Amino acid sequence: MDSVRLKKIESLLMEDMSEILRRWTKENKPGILLSVTRVSVTPDLSLARIRVSMFPVNDKKELLSLLRELTPQFRGELGNKIRHQVRKIPELEFFDDDSLDYIETIDRELRGEGENPITK
Repeated sequence: MDSVRLKKIESLLMEDMSEILRRWTKENKPGILLSVTRVSVTPDLSLARIRVSMFPVNDKKELLSLLRELTPQFRGELGNKIRHQVRKIPELEFFDDDSLDYIETIDRELRGEGENPITK
């Protein structure tokens, strides 16, 4: 498939999944911010891997497993939104995007607030 078309589909999925997850968290998990940071789609459009940033969440694994349980519901909502733009609605896989946690850890280390293994 043309890479330009694939990028457009990824952008479309990212926008629509962001809206679906925003609405779901507002109704079911108030106070939590779920943000879709990246969507990658296989060339045959059979699978979409969705990276989600979660804040402030203590147990990210639990929330991620809940998202995975609700995947059929999210896929149905997504299908209703994009059914006129794509022929095939991809299966969805959710993954934790821990890049913000990684950035925060590096920032703490640079400010000298983190643990220093040398001074232990």
